[in-house]
Amino acid sequence: MCPVNMSPLTLKTDHDHTELQADLDGYLFDPRIREVLARQGRNVEPGTEALAAVRILGKKLHVTMERWAERFGLSEGRFQILVRLKHQPTGRFAMGELAEMLDVSPRTVTGLVDNLERDGLVKRVDDPADRRSVYAELTDQGRERIETLWRETAGVQAALTQGLKESELIQLRHLCLRLIQAMSVEEGKTHATS
Repeated sequence: MCPVNMSPLTLKTDHDHTELQADLDGYLFDPRIREVLARQGRNVEPGTEALAAVRILGKKLHVTMERWAERFGLSEGRFQILVRLKHQPTGRFAMGELAEMLDVSPRTVTGLVDNLERDGLVKRVDDPADRRSVYAELTDQGRERIETLWRETAGVQAALTQGLKESELIQLRHLCLRLIQAMSVEEGKTHATS
C-alpha cells in the first residue's frame, strides 16, 4: 500500500447538498470525487473512492458531534470523557488512562478535565495508594448531564441508521474495523522503518 494524499479528495464544499449518483449496479458514488481524480489524471478506483467517502464521513461526524456537544456546553473531547466515566462502574479513571483511551496527550486530558471540573461535572481525586496518580471522577451533576446527553445520543444514532438494514450495519461495522486493522498494520510498518 503506497501512501496517497487524500486531502484533495475531501473537497471543502457542502456535502449536505451533494448530488450523489448511482452506478450501473445501483451503488452510490460522489461525482465530485471522480471529477477531482480526473483533473489529477488519476484512475477512478473503488479503494480511492471508498477511502475518500470514509474520510468525508469521519469529518462530517466529527463536526456534527462537536455542534451537538456545544448545545450542552461541551466540546467533543469533554463529552468523550464524560461517556468514559459514565461507563466505568466506579465513575473514575486515572488521568493517564483517559489520555490513552482518547488517544490524546496527558496535557490535553488535563485541559479537558480542568473545564469539566470548573463546570462541576468532574472532580479530581488523589489515589491514596500512589501520590503521583490522580483520578477524574464523575460528580452527581456530571452523571445527570451525561444521562440526559446519552438518551438524546441514542435517539440521534437511531435516526441516522434507520434507513439501513441490520445486515448493512453489521457489514458497515465490519468493513470499518477491517480498514482500522489495515491502518494499524501500515502504521506498524512505518514505525518499524523509522
